[in-house]
Amino acid sequence: MKLHVVLFIFLLFSCSQKHIIVNHNTLSPILIMNRTACYGTCPQYSISLYDNGLVRYEGKMFVDKIGCFTATISSTLIDDFKSALYDVKFFEFKNEYDAYVTDVPSVILEVTLDTKTHKVVDRFNGPVELKRLHKQIDSIVNNIQEWTECN
Repeated sequence: MKLHVVLFIFLLFSCSQKHIIVNHNTLSPILIMNRTACYGTCPQYSISLYDNGLVRYEGKMFVDKIGCFTATISSTLIDDFKSALYDVKFFEFKNEYDAYVTDVPSVILEVTLDTKTHKVVDRFNGPVELKRLHKQIDSIVNNIQEWTECN
C-alpha cells in the first residue's frame, strides 16, 4: 500500500508544469547610457539595452518618467543600432571628451559587443557621430509606447 501512495505522489508531481524564471539581473547589457546632472535642469537618467530587446530606463531628475521602467524593442532596432556602432567605429573613439568646465552635463556611453567593451565620457566637444548615437538611443527610448514599472 505504501508503494502505491509513493508511486501516486511521484506521478502527481512529475506531471506538473515546470516554470523557468528569467532573472534579468543575470543578463549583461550591450549598452548603458547615462545622462548626468548639471547645475540647471538637465535631464538625468540612465538607459540599459540588452541583446534580447529588453530596455531598462531609470529616470532621476527633470524627465517625464521618474523611477525604473522596462520595455521591449524589436531585434531589428537592436541590429540597426549595432550596425550604427560599427559604422561610426565606436570602439575607436577616445575614452573622454572634456573641456573641464564645471556646469556641463555628461553623456557616458558604455558598449559591450563581441567581448569588447568601450566606455566614452562626453562632457564637451565629442564627435558629431557620437552625438548622433546619443540621439539615436534617445529616439529609440522616446518611441516606446508601453513601459512597465520595475519590481
